[in-house]
Amino acid sequence: MGDAIKITDLSHSFKEQLVLDNVSINFEKNKIYGLLGKNGSGKTTLLNIIANQLLSKSGYIEILGINIKDNVEVLDNICIVREKEFYNTEIKVKNIFKMYSYFYHNYDKELEKQLCDYFNINTKKRYQHLSRGMKSLVSNIIGLCTNAPITIFDEPTIGLDAVNREEFYNILLGNYIKNPRTIIISTHLIDEIDNVLENVILLDKGKIVINDNIENIKEKSYYITGKKEDLSKLECLNNKKIHKKFGSTLVYYYYGDICDRDLDLINKLDINVEHMSVQELFINTTKKGGFKYEKDKSIL
Repeated sequence: MGDAIKITDLSHSFKEQLVLDNVSINFEKNKIYGLLGKNGSGKTTLLNIIANQLLSKSGYIEILGINIKDNVEVLDNICIVREKEFYNTEIKVKNIFKMYSYFYHNYDKELEKQLCDYFNINTKKRYQHLSRGMKSLVSNIIGLCTNAPITIFDEPTIGLDAVNREEFYNILLGNYIKNPRTIIISTHLIDEIDNVLENVILLDKGKIVINDNIENIKEKSYYITGKKEDLSKLECLNNKKIHKKFGSTLVYYYYGDICDRDLDLINKLDINVEHMSVQELFINTTKKGGFKYEKDKSIL
Protein backbone atom coordinates (compact mmCIF):
# COMPACT_ATOMS: atom_id res chain seq x y z
CA MET A 1 0.00 0.00 0.00
CA GLY A 2 2.90 2.37 0.74
CA ASP A 3 3.26 5.30 3.08
CA ALA A 4 1.44 8.62 2.87
CA ILE A 5 3.74 10.15 5.50
CA LYS A 6 7.16 8.95 6.60
CA ILE A 7 8.80 10.64 9.58
CA THR A 8 12.34 9.82 10.64
CA ASP A 9 14.26 11.03 13.72
CA LEU A 10 12.11 14.12 14.21
CA SER A 11 12.92 16.31 17.22
CA HIS A 12 11.70 19.79 18.03
CA SER A 13 12.14 22.20 20.90
CA PHE A 14 10.68 25.52 21.93
CA LYS A 15 13.55 27.38 23.58
CA GLU A 16 14.91 24.79 26.02
CA GLN A 17 11.77 22.65 26.20
CA LEU A 18 11.97 19.44 24.15
CA VAL A 19 8.52 18.85 22.62
CA LEU A 20 9.26 16.02 20.17
CA ASP A 21 12.01 13.57 21.06
CA ASN A 22 13.46 11.63 18.10
CA VAL A 23 10.08 10.58 16.68
CA SER A 24 10.01 8.08 13.83
CA ILE A 25 6.68 6.92 12.45
CA ASN A 26 4.93 6.04 9.21
CA PHE A 27 1.32 6.76 8.27
CA GLU A 28 0.15 4.34 5.60
CA LYS A 29 -2.02 5.32 2.67
CA ASN A 30 -5.77 4.87 3.01
CA LYS A 31 -5.99 4.32 6.75
CA ILE A 32 -7.70 6.21 9.58
CA TYR A 33 -5.38 7.06 12.46
CA GLY A 34 -6.12 8.35 15.92
CA LEU A 35 -3.42 10.62 17.32
CA LEU A 36 -3.80 10.68 21.10
CA GLY A 37 -2.00 12.51 23.87
CA LYS A 38 -2.51 14.97 26.70
CA ASN A 39 -2.07 18.69 26.24
CA GLY A 40 1.65 19.33 25.86
CA SER A 41 2.40 15.82 24.61
CA GLY A 42 3.56 17.10 21.20
CA LYS A 43 0.47 16.28 19.09
CA THR A 44 -0.14 19.77 17.72
CA THR A 45 3.55 20.35 17.10
CA LEU A 46 3.75 17.10 15.13
CA LEU A 47 0.70 18.00 13.03
CA ASN A 48 1.99 21.51 12.35
CA ILE A 49 5.34 20.12 11.16
CA ILE A 50 3.60 17.59 8.89
CA ALA A 51 1.56 20.41 7.34
CA ASN A 52 4.67 22.62 7.12
CA GLN A 53 3.06 25.23 9.36
CA LEU A 54 6.08 24.80 11.61
CA LEU A 55 9.60 24.10 10.39
CA SER A 56 11.29 21.10 11.96
CA LYS A 57 14.74 21.67 13.42
CA SER A 58 15.89 18.10 12.90
CA GLY A 59 14.64 14.98 11.22
CA TYR A 60 13.29 13.98 7.84
CA ILE A 61 9.71 14.03 6.53
CA GLU A 62 8.38 12.57 3.28
CA ILE A 63 4.90 13.22 1.95
CA LEU A 64 3.87 10.59 -0.62
CA GLY A 65 7.55 9.75 -1.10
CA ILE A 66 8.72 13.35 -1.54
CA ASN A 67 10.80 15.33 0.95
CA ILE A 68 8.78 18.46 1.73
CA LYS A 69 12.02 20.47 1.84
CA ASP A 70 12.72 19.49 -1.78
CA ASN A 71 9.28 20.19 -3.20
CA VAL A 72 6.71 22.18 -1.22
CA GLU A 73 4.08 21.53 -3.90
CA VAL A 74 3.57 18.08 -2.33
CA LEU A 75 1.80 19.93 0.48
CA ASP A 76 -1.15 20.38 -1.91
CA ASN A 77 -1.96 16.80 -0.94
CA ILE A 78 -2.53 17.74 2.72
CA CYS A 79 -5.55 19.38 4.30
CA ILE A 80 -5.42 20.19 8.01
CA VAL A 81 -8.53 21.64 9.63
CA ARG A 82 -9.17 22.87 13.13
CA GLU A 83 -11.31 25.41 14.90
CA LYS A 84 -9.61 28.86 14.90
CA GLU A 85 -7.81 28.04 11.64
CA PHE A 86 -9.16 31.16 9.93
CA TYR A 87 -7.39 34.39 10.75
CA ASN A 88 -9.87 36.68 9.01
CA THR A 89 -12.91 36.05 11.21
CA GLU A 90 -14.99 38.66 9.38
CA ILE A 91 -15.06 36.55 6.22
CA LYS A 92 -18.36 34.94 5.29
CA VAL A 93 -18.64 31.16 5.56
CA LYS A 94 -19.46 30.79 1.86
CA ASN A 95 -16.21 32.56 0.96
CA ILE A 96 -14.21 30.28 3.24
CA PHE A 97 -15.63 27.30 1.34
CA LYS A 98 -14.94 29.01 -1.98
CA MET A 99 -11.31 29.63 -1.02
CA TYR A 100 -10.73 25.96 -0.25
CA SER A 101 -12.54 24.84 -3.42
CA TYR A 102 -10.03 26.85 -5.48
CA PHE A 103 -7.07 25.29 -3.70
CA TYR A 104 -8.14 21.61 -3.78
CA HIS A 105 -8.88 20.27 -7.24
CA ASN A 106 -11.12 17.43 -6.05
CA TYR A 107 -13.24 19.62 -3.77
CA ASP A 108 -16.83 18.34 -3.62
CA LYS A 109 -19.18 21.35 -3.82
CA GLU A 110 -22.27 19.15 -3.85
CA LEU A 111 -21.25 17.44 -0.61
CA GLU A 112 -20.54 20.85 0.90
CA LYS A 113 -24.11 21.96 0.15
CA GLN A 114 -25.60 18.75 1.48
CA LEU A 115 -23.65 18.99 4.75
CA CYS A 116 -24.44 22.67 5.26
CA ASP A 117 -28.13 21.90 4.80
CA TYR A 118 -27.92 18.88 7.10
CA PHE A 119 -26.22 20.79 9.93
CA ASN A 120 -28.24 24.00 9.32
CA ILE A 121 -25.20 26.16 8.60
CA ASN A 122 -26.02 29.61 7.23
CA THR A 123 -23.19 30.19 4.76
CA LYS A 124 -24.08 33.89 4.48
CA LYS A 125 -23.05 34.48 8.08
CA ARG A 126 -19.64 35.83 8.97
CA TYR A 127 -17.39 33.26 10.61
CA GLN A 128 -17.04 35.30 13.80
CA HIS A 129 -20.81 35.16 14.37
CA LEU A 130 -20.95 31.36 14.44
CA SER A 131 -21.12 29.38 17.66
CA ARG A 132 -18.07 27.35 18.60
CA GLY A 133 -19.76 24.14 17.51
CA MET A 134 -20.70 25.64 14.14
CA LYS A 135 -17.11 26.77 13.65
CA SER A 136 -15.98 23.19 14.21
CA LEU A 137 -18.54 21.95 11.71
CA VAL A 138 -17.35 24.43 9.07
CA SER A 139 -13.80 23.10 9.51
CA ASN A 140 -15.00 19.50 9.39
CA ILE A 141 -17.01 20.08 6.22
CA ILE A 142 -13.89 21.49 4.57
CA GLY A 143 -11.90 18.44 5.62
CA LEU A 144 -14.52 16.09 4.20
CA CYS A 145 -15.03 18.00 0.95
CA THR A 146 -11.42 18.61 -0.08
CA ASN A 147 -10.84 14.87 -0.63
CA ALA A 148 -7.15 15.56 0.04
CA PRO A 149 -5.01 12.36 0.03
CA ILE A 150 -3.95 13.28 3.58
CA THR A 151 -6.67 14.86 5.72
CA ILE A 152 -5.99 15.91 9.30
CA PHE A 153 -8.73 16.77 11.80
CA ASP A 154 -7.34 18.46 14.92
CA GLU A 155 -9.90 18.15 17.76
CA PRO A 156 -12.81 18.07 15.29
CA THR A 157 -15.65 17.88 17.81
CA ILE A 158 -14.89 20.92 20.01
CA GLY A 159 -18.20 22.58 20.89
CA LEU A 160 -20.34 19.82 19.36
CA ASP A 161 -23.07 18.09 21.32
CA ALA A 162 -23.17 14.29 21.53
CA VAL A 163 -25.61 13.95 18.62
CA ASN A 164 -23.54 16.07 16.23
CA ARG A 165 -20.33 14.33 17.30
CA GLU A 166 -21.83 10.96 16.44
CA GLU A 167 -23.27 12.28 13.18
CA PHE A 168 -19.93 13.75 12.13
CA TYR A 169 -18.05 10.49 12.68
CA ASN A 170 -20.72 8.50 10.84
CA ILE A 171 -20.47 10.89 7.88
CA LEU A 172 -16.66 10.80 7.99
CA LEU A 173 -16.64 6.99 7.89
CA GLY A 174 -19.10 6.91 4.99
CA ASN A 175 -17.05 9.52 3.14
CA TYR A 176 -13.84 7.54 3.75
CA ILE A 177 -15.41 4.33 2.41
CA LYS A 178 -16.44 6.20 -0.74
CA ASN A 179 -13.11 8.08 -1.09
CA PRO A 180 -10.32 6.22 0.76
CA ARG A 181 -7.40 8.35 1.91
CA THR A 182 -5.15 8.83 4.92
CA ILE A 183 -7.08 10.46 7.76
CA ILE A 184 -5.51 11.54 11.04
CA ILE A 185 -7.82 12.49 13.91
CA SER A 186 -6.30 14.20 16.92
CA THR A 187 -8.74 14.08 19.82
CA HIS A 188 -9.27 13.61 23.55
CA LEU A 189 -12.71 11.98 23.15
CA ILE A 190 -11.39 8.53 22.42
CA ASP A 191 -14.31 6.25 23.26
CA GLU A 192 -16.43 8.00 20.62
CA ILE A 193 -14.10 7.11 17.75
CA ASP A 194 -12.54 3.74 18.54
CA ASN A 195 -15.02 2.13 16.11
CA VAL A 196 -13.81 4.49 13.38
CA LEU A 197 -10.04 4.17 13.85
CA GLU A 198 -7.79 1.56 12.28
CA ASN A 199 -4.54 2.56 13.99
CA VAL A 200 -3.79 4.43 17.21
CA ILE A 201 -0.68 6.48 17.98
CA LEU A 202 -0.21 7.61 21.57
CA LEU A 203 2.23 10.43 22.28
CA ASP A 204 3.46 11.14 25.79
CA LYS A 205 6.13 13.68 26.69
CA GLY A 206 7.25 13.95 23.08
CA LYS A 207 7.70 10.21 22.53
CA ILE A 208 5.56 7.59 20.84
CA VAL A 209 4.59 5.09 23.52
CA ILE A 210 1.98 3.13 21.53
CA ASN A 211 1.63 2.64 17.78
CA ASP A 212 -0.55 -0.28 16.76
CA ASN A 213 -3.69 -1.52 15.10
CA ILE A 214 -6.68 -0.71 17.31
CA GLU A 215 -7.80 -4.33 17.51
CA ASN A 216 -4.35 -5.35 18.74
CA ILE A 217 -4.44 -2.52 21.29
CA LYS A 218 -7.81 -3.62 22.63
CA GLU A 219 -6.58 -7.20 22.81
CA LYS A 220 -3.43 -6.26 24.76
CA SER A 221 -4.99 -3.83 27.27
CA TYR A 222 -5.82 -5.46 30.61
CA TYR A 223 -6.88 -4.97 34.18
CA ILE A 224 -5.41 -7.81 36.25
CA THR A 225 -6.94 -8.33 39.71
CA GLY A 226 -6.08 -10.71 42.54
CA LYS A 227 -4.31 -11.29 45.83
CA LYS A 228 -0.79 -9.95 46.25
CA GLU A 229 0.75 -13.42 46.69
CA ASP A 230 -0.85 -14.65 43.46
CA LEU A 231 -0.08 -11.57 41.37
CA SER A 232 3.56 -11.60 42.48
CA LYS A 233 4.01 -14.84 40.53
CA LEU A 234 3.19 -13.19 37.17
CA GLU A 235 6.18 -12.15 35.08
CA CYS A 236 4.14 -9.55 33.19
CA LEU A 237 3.64 -7.55 36.40
CA ASN A 238 7.30 -7.35 37.37
CA ASN A 239 8.16 -3.73 38.22
CA LYS A 240 4.59 -2.61 37.50
CA LYS A 241 2.83 -0.10 39.76
CA ILE A 242 -0.39 -0.92 41.56
CA HIS A 243 -3.41 0.71 39.92
CA LYS A 244 -5.85 0.27 42.81
CA LYS A 245 -6.06 -1.54 46.13
CA PHE A 246 -9.18 -2.87 47.85
CA GLY A 247 -8.18 -4.40 51.18
CA SER A 248 -6.01 -7.40 50.27
CA THR A 249 -7.03 -7.28 46.61
CA LEU A 250 -4.77 -5.48 44.13
CA VAL A 251 -5.55 -4.20 40.65
CA TYR A 252 -2.86 -3.64 38.00
CA TYR A 253 -3.24 -2.26 34.52
CA TYR A 254 -1.09 -3.93 31.89
CA TYR A 255 -0.49 -3.33 28.19
CA GLY A 256 1.26 -6.01 26.16
CA ASP A 257 1.29 -9.72 25.45
CA ILE A 258 0.85 -12.21 28.28
CA CYS A 259 3.20 -15.19 28.02
CA ASP A 260 1.93 -18.79 28.14
CA ARG A 261 3.41 -19.32 31.61
CA ASP A 262 1.46 -16.37 33.01
CA LEU A 263 -1.71 -17.44 31.24
CA ASP A 264 -1.40 -20.88 32.81
CA LEU A 265 -0.99 -19.31 36.29
CA ILE A 266 -3.96 -17.02 35.71
CA ASN A 267 -6.12 -20.05 34.92
CA LYS A 268 -4.91 -21.95 38.00
CA LEU A 269 -4.96 -19.13 40.56
CA ASP A 270 -7.70 -16.77 41.73
CA ILE A 271 -6.75 -14.04 39.25
CA ASN A 272 -9.24 -12.07 37.17
CA VAL A 273 -8.28 -10.54 33.81
CA GLU A 274 -10.48 -8.00 32.00
CA HIS A 275 -9.87 -5.88 28.93
CA MET A 276 -9.88 -2.11 29.37
CA SER A 277 -11.06 0.44 26.84
CA VAL A 278 -8.75 2.56 24.70
CA GLN A 279 -9.82 5.57 26.76
CA GLU A 280 -8.80 3.81 29.98
CA LEU A 281 -5.49 2.79 28.42
CA PHE A 282 -4.86 6.39 27.44
CA ILE A 283 -5.58 7.64 30.96
CA ASN A 284 -3.53 4.96 32.70
CA THR A 285 -0.57 5.34 30.36
CA THR A 286 -0.30 9.12 30.54
CA LYS A 287 -1.36 9.96 34.09
CA LYS A 288 1.20 11.37 36.50
CA GLY A 289 2.69 8.81 38.83
CA GLY A 290 -0.47 7.58 40.44
CA PHE A 291 -1.26 7.06 44.10
CA LYS A 292 1.33 5.78 46.56
CA TYR A 293 -0.14 3.07 48.77
CA GLU A 294 0.68 2.79 52.44
CA LYS A 295 1.08 -0.64 53.95
CA ASP A 296 -2.20 -2.29 55.00
CA LYS A 297 -4.29 0.71 53.94
CA SER A 298 -6.79 0.95 51.08
CA ILE A 299 -7.43 3.86 48.77
CA LEU A 300 -10.69 3.67 46.89
